[in-house]
Amino acid sequence: MHVTYDEILRVWQEADGLPQIEDAWLWDHLLPLAGPADGPVHEGWTLLTALAAQTERLRLGLLVSSNRLRHPAMLGKITSTLDVVSRGRLVVGLGAGGTHQPAGAGGIPRESPAIAEYAAYGLTLVPPAEGLGRLAESIEILKLMWTRDRFDFDGRYYTLTGTRNEPKPVQRPGPPLLIGGWGTRMPRLVAEHADAWNIPGRRTTPSSSSPSETGSSTGTARRSAAIPARSSGPCS
Repeated sequence: MHVTYDEILRVWQEADGLPQIEDAWLWDHLLPLAGPADGPVHEGWTLLTALAAQTERLRLGLLVSSNRLRHPAMLGKITSTLDVVSRGRLVVGLGAGGTHQPAGAGGIPRESPAIAEYAAYGLTLVPPAEGLGRLAESIEILKLMWTRDRFDFDGRYYTLTGTRNEPKPVQRPGPPLLIGGWGTRMPRLVAEHADAWNIPGRRTTPSSSSPSETGSSTGTARRSAAIPARSSGPCS
């Protein structure tokens, strides 16, 4: 947000040479969340592919990709291709995306920026329960695309017939899956599908409901919190 491609590339290539930095992440927004409304914002997966082709070591991903911006079958093709381009360094970060949320949700102290963003790009917000249901189906589709030669899918929100996806990701059975989000229903989805769980905001670990409330535990999934950082110049 508000930086050029050349600036982003410089920071990523510098980080690629620092063994202390293991991962590098982009976001998945189409408009700035702060500052001038006409500032530059690059499309996340396109930019990530360009950076993957010009780095060698960093694990990389979007923190997190919005499930509302791309059909899951298209995302399956994108992630498979990017894992090939990066030679097996992709971490697939995925969240429900644009849902109806009250002001202050997700650590944003104002009305959700998704309202203006989705209106500008002709997208619709959905209730949280639908967003979570769509996310669960998308995860199933991704894993099928990463592992099956051909498959059909008949869900509540998505239907696929005769789907094929080649080439498969370098990482087998697929790239690690990081789920981003919060709420009482998220721990079950994390426990069933995720390798890692991330929430926005300055917290030491994501909050979660107890296993007795959700019927599951987040188990061995790694936990993290997204805290923005700023680069003011070359690393020294």
